[in-house]
Amino acid sequence: MRQILILGLIALGFSFNSCTKTNEPTTKSEILQSTTWMVQSVQASGYLTGLIYERGRTPEGSPYDMSKIRVQFLPNGKASAIDNTGNAQTTGTWTLLENDSKISISSSQNYLLDGTGNILSLTTSEFTFSGARTYKSQLVEATVKMVPAL
Repeated sequence: MRQILILGLIALGFSFNSCTKTNEPTTKSEILQSTTWMVQSVQASGYLTGLIYERGRTPEGSPYDMSKIRVQFLPNGKASAIDNTGNAQTTGTWTLLENDSKISISSSQNYLLDGTGNILSLTTSEFTFSGARTYKSQLVEATVKMVPAL
């Protein structure tokens, strides 16, 4: 009887160890591709200065409303972006550079996204990058914080 109990406990132990975890993204490329991203906030200096957008604080309809911007990084190096009207969808390209410390986004037709930027933070809950952008033919240094879309 005791041997059956011991064998049962061993079998129970193996059943707990055999549970599989979901594959969480681990590389920066996998993290970028794991969700659709939306803009949480934009801090700028240059032509535009200060906090120019923050989700929940910037009134919708303002010139800097970015609440509808969405971007999805696809495995084939394409980036699918929705503009700040929520209507126009474009396909650009993306690539990680310099040991995944920078990201280059091009042809998304969104001044906030297009360009090369330093990756400041990249987790499954936050993607923050900074770099020079051109807005109305003026140079703007921007820090963009993105979060998974709701």
